[in-house]
Amino acid sequence: MQSTQVIGIRKYIVYFLFIFLSGLLSAVDYFSNKTLSNFIPEQVNFISNFQIPDRLLQNEFSSLSSSRADLVAENIRLKEELSNLRVLYVENQELQDNIESYDLLIKNISDFELTYYSTSLILKNSTDEYLILGGRDYNFEPGDLVINETGYVVGYLGEVFNDYSILESFNSTNFNFRALDENNNIFEVNSNGKELIFSSLESTLNSKVGMLYSDITFGHINKFPLFDLESYEQTKLNNKLTVTVPIDEMLTFQSKLFIPKSK
Repeated sequence: MQSTQVIGIRKYIVYFLFIFLSGLLSAVDYFSNKTLSNFIPEQVNFISNFQIPDRLLQNEFSSLSSSRADLVAENIRLKEELSNLRVLYVENQELQDNIESYDLLIKNISDFELTYYSTSLILKNSTDEYLILGGRDYNFEPGDLVINETGYVVGYLGEVFNDYSILESFNSTNFNFRALDENNNIFEVNSNGKELIFSSLESTLNSKVGMLYSDITFGHINKFPLFDLESYEQTKLNNKLTVTVPIDEMLTFQSKLFIPKSK
């Protein structure tokens, strides 16, 4: 109880001293012609003579511009490097595919004295003819055989240009080919675009026909399998055989093709 009274008395003493000092200062200021008021400024200004040199600003700006240019140049370099890596990846994939195709071809051919030029379809023209990569630049000639990676004939070159040729494939209405069976019977092969028509040119057939082959007799570079007729219906008329086969397998732009040439 006594401590509470003491604290209250102290507060009154502090208030009294504050009021007394304020009044004293006001009286002194009044009788001294406001010397104290004039001494204390109404506005305080902070003046600084510190200035950033123009050269430093230019250097900083130049440094920032140089850093930005370096980043842009590095970004362009990385994009070019990425593009080059993609090209190398595609080329590597194509090389691996070609190696695999050659490996498969080697297993299916018997004549290793020939050179087998790898080629592929590049486009189909307005008359539904396939254009194939390679022409006079590889010494290709009209009539050159075109085989797939299993060693089978899939067509021949019709016209040859500087760096491309026209492929007469099974689905070409211009396809006309001569082949021999295992008994040396001659067959003429034509196409209507949807079917292959095999017709024997001789009337001495006594047995069912099987595999047909290309042959040097017709100017072909060598003997390659063309088509196996054994599983298809064979019609005889006047001792001549006719076989009609639907074209089920079509060439695609992913087909691995080869043109055999003499070394």
